[in-house]
Amino acid sequence: MAMFTAYFAASGDGRSQPFVVVSGFVANLQQWQMFERVWKESHDEAGVDLPFHVTEFMSACTNPKYANQNSARADYVRLANDPKAARLFFDRLAMTAISAVHCGISCIVPMDIYNNVSSLLDLREVVPPYALAAHMCIEKLHQWEQLFAIGESAESIFEAGDFEQGKFTKLLVDERQAVPSYKAKDDFAGLQAADLYAWEQFNALKSYDRPSFILRDSASWLIWGIPRLHVSPTLETLINLCEKKGLNPRTRAKK
Repeated sequence: MAMFTAYFAASGDGRSQPFVVVSGFVANLQQWQMFERVWKESHDEAGVDLPFHVTEFMSACTNPKYANQNSARADYVRLANDPKAARLFFDRLAMTAISAVHCGISCIVPMDIYNNVSSLLDLREVVPPYALAAHMCIEKLHQWEQLFAIGESAESIFEAGDFEQGKFTKLLVDERQAVPSYKAKDDFAGLQAADLYAWEQFNALKSYDRPSFILRDSASWLIWGIPRLHVSPTLETLINLCEKKGLNPRTRAKK
């Protein structure tokens, strides 16, 4: 078992939405054990069952029709009927996450930049948006290991089922890097926290340009309240990546 473990999850589908976000946290074994204990206590005190699903919880809190859905969670519907209690529960989850981890790691892929390069060639066939973001998160994790002289590589665990993970795995295999584990979110509180982190970043980005936009406290804590290594690919980043893979969009653009 590695001394440090990083959990990652994604938000955004890379097709109909403006961003793809992959985010996660890295912490040591003792920190994750403390986190899992407090995460469970937060749910118990609010009368909410595990596992935590951020999209369902926020839908229960913001969508009046959620309670009528066949798949609606009764515990979320009950808590959503008390907005103050729901907000306190949500805030406590964010505070639990930032209080227990060493560092937040995230990559945001703006789809307008990505599609600009993909219009010259089918970039999705080589490095789809999720694979790009996940790969850049791994690079940032290695940067964190070097920065703090971590002697043993951290274990990387990604939420199973996120978009095109097979191509992410292939990227790492081609580069002779260690392949991460893919686990079910329901089984790991660290993945549930990573999902919350990615969701908050995605929704802050999506709402940023609205005149009435105010960053919620939980988002502010998660985004700014912990040491973080953040990256976002530029047009030049993507062109360099294509050339590294033997593709040349500059050449195609001239034809």
